[in-house]
Amino acid sequence: MFGWLSHAFASLRPSCDAASWSISRCMVPITGTELAERLPMLGSVLYLPTRCVAQEPWPLPAGWLAARCELAPLLRSEALIVSSMIGADGPREWIDCVDGQGRFCARVHLLPDTDYLAWDALLAGGEPLPATPLCPDQLACRAASAELVCFRTRRLGQLDLLETLPLGHLSTLGRHIAREAARTAAVELESAYG
Repeated sequence: MFGWLSHAFASLRPSCDAASWSISRCMVPITGTELAERLPMLGSVLYLPTRCVAQEPWPLPAGWLAARCELAPLLRSEALIVSSMIGADGPREWIDCVDGQGRFCARVHLLPDTDYLAWDALLAGGEPLPATPLCPDQLACRAASAELVCFRTRRLGQLDLLETLPLGHLSTLGRHIAREAARTAAVELESAYG
């Protein structure tokens, strides 16, 4: 994670056109159930599920349920592609959850309000990927929506349930970053709901 300290370095970065900037990336293998168990530790995040939720059935792992269809793609994840960049307004970091065929399932954005230690723990053991030039396709994603949430898991009979909780307080900077990330993904930022 770049951490918000790198914001200071963004102001020191020599001015250059955006085409010469790059995105640092790494890949973290993880099952959907491992991801679901660790997401609640992150606290406040911006969540962007894939557009194809309604068009494609998302088989869930045995013993798991998703409280809403928008959460089911997370349980299908088999790897995380972590992207980091420093833009004109500071550092950005996000996780693209992908399935076994490398198809986009969902995106989770780091916010100033996210628990950084939990974020770093989730991404431990990542394999670096080659840095790539800044490309609008990597910033945008095939998201259906964007919402500010906290994830939660709980037992429901013999099953584990993945759900979200509405956010309590979110910093002004967190809301600004969430709005910008949603705008980049060409979706409206929705209010959080459980």
